[in-house]
Amino acid sequence: MQDVYSGTMVLQPWLLYQITLSLTMRKKIFFVESSAISYCPICGEPLAYRDSCQRIMLLEGRERRIYIIRRLKCHQCGRLHRELPDCLAPFKHYATEVISGVLDGIVTPEDDDSADYPCEVTMYRWHHWLMVNHLRIDGYLKSVGYRLLGFGEELLNASMSLLDKLRSSSEEWLETILRFIYNSGGFLVSF
Repeated sequence: MQDVYSGTMVLQPWLLYQITLSLTMRKKIFFVESSAISYCPICGEPLAYRDSCQRIMLLEGRERRIYIIRRLKCHQCGRLHRELPDCLAPFKHYATEVISGVLDGIVTPEDDDSADYPCEVTMYRWHHWLMVNHLRIDGYLKSVGYRLLGFGEELLNASMSLLDKLRSSSEEWLETILRFIYNSGGFLVSF
């Protein structure tokens, strides 16, 4: 089964080769391409297309999907950036939906759907990863709210956790915070 996602993609010879190769390998491949101009989160300069690479996404119940994503290069600072869709988290193989489900307590080791994947140790690591990054995430959210969204200084001095507020108000909270943090040049500590 083949799904091709893009608004105005022109099929190039290397892309046709990948489609043909994928049909013979019986894998489901998604092509991800943004129509917006991407900017370097480090220096703010426009990014140029460099090449594409494969990225594996794991779902509950051993299901795997392979995405072909673009790698973009900044000619100012020379860094490479991958253009990830919201369903993928940087440095994680599982879908953000699965990760947020585990962190919210919806997906547990006792679920029949997730009997083996993700395993209990992985679920524990994700909980620990969120705990380690809780203050960092809250700081990034306050910074983005103040610098980019125009909120006042009372947001910076507020004692409430924006992460907890976002988690309770939105099902796609993980996708939202990852987009804000990584698109503004920030990062989360790996565990």
